[in-house]
Amino acid sequence: MLWGRAANHCAFPECQTELVVDATETDDESLVGEECHIVGKSSDGPRGESPLTAEQRDKYNNLVLLCSVHHKVVDDQSGEYTVNRLHEIKSEHEQWVRESLAGFDAAKQRDDEQYADLIQEFCHRVGLDKWQNWSSFVLGGGGYPKIHKDIHSSLEATREWLLSRVLPQRYPEIESSLQNFRLVLQDFINVFAEHSEPFGEDMLATERFYKIDEWNPERYERLGQLHEYHVDLVQDLMLELTRSANYVCDRIRERYFPAFRLKEGVLLASHGPYMGVTYKTGRYEYRGDERTDRPYPGLEEFKEVRFKRDHFFGRQTEADSEPQ
Repeated sequence: MLWGRAANHCAFPECQTELVVDATETDDESLVGEECHIVGKSSDGPRGESPLTAEQRDKYNNLVLLCSVHHKVVDDQSGEYTVNRLHEIKSEHEQWVRESLAGFDAAKQRDDEQYADLIQEFCHRVGLDKWQNWSSFVLGGGGYPKIHKDIHSSLEATREWLLSRVLPQRYPEIESSLQNFRLVLQDFINVFAEHSEPFGEDMLATERFYKIDEWNPERYERLGQLHEYHVDLVQDLMLELTRSANYVCDRIRERYFPAFRLKEGVLLASHGPYMGVTYKTGRYEYRGDERTDRPYPGLEEFKEVRFKRDHFFGRQTEADSEPQ
């Protein structure tokens, strides 16, 4: 909302510089704009004395879009640039955008704000800001994928939430990437649930279903192979979920908001431990001809396609692991 209504321009009257520099052949876009707090982010910051809560201070109504130079100016000269003055600057700039800036489209702005709400809710529901942390439990644990119950519940609810969204259809590539994510998520949740059990008070973990109450080495070995296959598939689906989440972010930057998560960068995933202590961290994305409207082909085809992805855990086919 903030960036759209300001049309990606600095709100400072004598500036109005465009705040996203286009990508080049070798580099991504460069973000040179900053979200300036009108009432300070904290009580000891510029214009910080206010009854606003910490949450309210980060909302649209308390932010103005500025270049880095004028962000520093208004914070260094808070006596001149008071709360009321910054609200005036913001209001006057947004009026200038609506009335004078060539190409401003009010209908598009309304759609963009709907997408902004959707994207913000999506990021919250799937734990985008703590992705590497929670996904490492799925990809680690010495061969026993785990997941926090609160993350699991939120992911389960997100499947239906994504399916039920009513969207403007202005950016079909974004909407397709979200549905691709939903399909991967659905299979990840379902496959993990096939052999999950409570682990402690706040986690779920893959059951060690190869443990049996009888002396049957052949059956034990076959169940062990099936367990290994299941764990590999859960972890490969976690990598695919990471790819699909990065694809959503890519599509948002390509079609809607070039500055989206530029500071945070792509989602990473860590797996291990290896040799007892070390973890490996990777960047998992769809590449080349994988970058279609629906890169995820469905579970049955994915069981084979995963071996062509940038990384995979699977070491055997499903037929190899079937108990006899």
